[in-house]
Amino acid sequence: MDPVTLAGTAVAVLAPYLGKAAEKFAGAAGDAAWKKAGEFYDALKTRLAGHPGAADALTDLAATPADPDAQAALRQALKKLIASDPDFARELAALSDQAAAPPSVGFHNMIQGNVTNLTQAGNVGTLNISGNKE
Repeated sequence: MDPVTLAGTAVAVLAPYLGKAAEKFAGAAGDAAWKKAGEFYDALKTRLAGHPGAADALTDLAATPADPDAQAALRQALKKLIASDPDFARELAALSDQAAAPPSVGFHNMIQGNVTNLTQAGNVGTLNISGNKE
């Protein structure tokens, strides 16, 4: 991924997570996405600790996540680091991919007896159907 796209992706993942928007993000995105974004922020904060300008840009974004100037400053700082440090670029790409990935969804079906019609639906929660159709 090129530096411009990678830096933009990182900021796009972080901005909704930070500040007051975090509460709405958690409700809209769900617990799994909330956790991923938090892990991404923590990992990025740790990684940027040795780069004062980038660390400051991340701190500024955390203080004002909706501020386009704060977003642009972090994008610029990340682009410089990505261009100069291939290991950081790979690490940031992996973290961004994990944080931006949709949560996995699984289904478990248990069927006993003869079934002529079966419907499967997502996001239903616990659903128990019993009885005989004769």
